[in-house]
Amino acid sequence: MRGAYLQSLSETLRAHGVDKPVAVVDLDRLDANCARVLEGDSGLDRRLVAKSLPCRPLLDYIRKTIPTSGLMTFSEPMLLSLLEAEPETDHLIGKPLPVSSAAHVLAKHPNAAARVQWLIDTPGHLRDYLKLAEERQSPLRLSLELDIGLHRGGLHPDHVADIARAITSHPYARLSGVMGYEAHLAKLPGILRPKAARSSAEAFQRAVAALPGAGAGLCLNTGGSLTFQSYLAGGAASEVAFGSVLVKPSDFDHAATRNFQPAAFIATPILKTMPGNALPGLEFLPRPKTDIAVFGGNFLAKPVLPKGFRYSTVFGRSSNQEVWTGPRASNVKPGNIALLWPSQSEAVLNQFGHMLTVRGGQVIDEWSCLPS
Repeated sequence: MRGAYLQSLSETLRAHGVDKPVAVVDLDRLDANCARVLEGDSGLDRRLVAKSLPCRPLLDYIRKTIPTSGLMTFSEPMLLSLLEAEPETDHLIGKPLPVSSAAHVLAKHPNAAARVQWLIDTPGHLRDYLKLAEERQSPLRLSLELDIGLHRGGLHPDHVADIARAITSHPYARLSGVMGYEAHLAKLPGILRPKAARSSAEAFQRAVAALPGAGAGLCLNTGGSLTFQSYLAGGAASEVAFGSVLVKPSDFDHAATRNFQPAAFIATPILKTMPGNALPGLEFLPRPKTDIAVFGGNFLAKPVLPKGFRYSTVFGRSSNQEVWTGPRASNVKPGNIALLWPSQSEAVLNQFGHMLTVRGGQVIDEWSCLPS
């Protein structure tokens, strides 16, 4: 990232009066990232991953540009908040929630039965959800988590037919689709990737072929922020999911996302500057370094401004006033705004309760975030 851009963003936030840690989203960069998605139109439906964009105004902003089939949602608190705020949105649950979570949600929002696709990964979880449906005497929409190579749980394609049959034959269950996540593909060594990609695609195709009517009319979801651009209409999938790539945290800085820009940061005030700060117990040794202490810390992020500063290996990580170490000649003053590039957006952008939005060198709004 260009130093001039970061310095300008820091000055904008200081002028705004930032006095504690806060998440920041650059809407100009977000617009450019949304445009990149639209340039690569695959003909498939798109589903936004809510945990990666954990702020309803942020989701609304993106959905004004990118048409979506719904949201992928991962937690009971976030699902409850979104069900309350958005009466029509379709939710594909992104991980198999305990059946007690589903029961809590349905008790508060009975119409969630028609709006939520609950994820099933084992015969045991299927039994739990079928029992819940029987107790409620109301059909539940059930989608199947597939293991297509990531090996983080899910159904083997060879078991899909039996599970699908158990759902379609039950009076209070509706088969809504499948979800096959393949985050491993982008991170494998290049020599292993082509074979793994073929294997993953074949596994997904086998699973879809085992569905009633070969999955016609169902939600056939795959992809992620590092892989969604590789899918086209005409294959086994009907939709792809993504989210993080739109704000591009550092874990998503990859060859597949080189045309996307980091659009989300953590900003925090610098509390102290300590040029030539001595090492504890070694005060007699000269030290050509400057230490700074920032407000808060222990963020899932890496420092990017002031330039040349990194977490102190002497003082260690701290959630109170974290110390960073940089060059002695650095012109850093208390009150300046330090910036960090988050390693991920989920559980990071919403940790402060709200986020600031910036456009054209000005803070233009403050958005409330969703619960985790």
